[in-house]
Amino acid sequence: MHRLLIILTVIFSTNCFAQKQEEFEIREYVNVDSVSLLDKGKFTLDKSNFFEDSLFVISTPCSGEWGGTVKFKDKMTGIQYSATSTCPVVVNKLEGKYFITNTLAHLNGFSEILEIDNPKLLTVAEKSKPIKKHHKPVIRQVGYDESKSTTGTTKILDSVGVLTMASFPFKGHLYHVVTDFEKTYLTKIVAGRFQIIDTISNQRLWTYDPVVFKTSDKHYIVFFDNNETSGYFDIYENKIKIARIK
Repeated sequence: MHRLLIILTVIFSTNCFAQKQEEFEIREYVNVDSVSLLDKGKFTLDKSNFFEDSLFVISTPCSGEWGGTVKFKDKMTGIQYSATSTCPVVVNKLEGKYFITNTLAHLNGFSEILEIDNPKLLTVAEKSKPIKKHHKPVIRQVGYDESKSTTGTTKILDSVGVLTMASFPFKGHLYHVVTDFEKTYLTKIVAGRFQIIDTISNQRLWTYDPVVFKTSDKHYIVFFDNNETSGYFDIYENKIKIARIK
């Protein structure tokens, strides 16, 4: 009886997982003339206004492997709060919490996702002051101004060997498009790790500097470009479209 119960539990879990997979519609178009490719030149990125809501304006300066920062400027007081964040790809807000997705294609690559419940609990950012020695300007090291503080942040994922191209919300949950050294996957976070929901592509769809562009009609657009292929993701709710060449 105990063994039968275990088998039934496994079957039930598998069926539930399959139903979750069916929620997403994934389509990949390769060298298809009928699919008009988006022009990356028409998309602009303003790291001084990376994300904005009624409370904060978020900026995301980053110095690559030398560190990065996420800054929250309070619209009411003008006070700016900051924390270490290398390097932000996208900021999502769910149920009043901010989720910052970081990734860096350095060495084996890494991904990190931070949760910030209250930006006012972060470290107050101080303005950089010019450094002089014997009345002469001193050349600063790259990353000198990047925050090193983790106060007020919770790291819900820290993974090496994968790049996160996008994070997007659907039905109150956050999902992630990640790539390793072989394929590209749709994932979610379970117990602090990426859990694969489905394979998006049998190719590594990545770029050195990924960023998510949010359109006015709520599409998430992410361009990729490497030696093997180039193109973009177009994510809208539960629909993921990949258009690429090569």
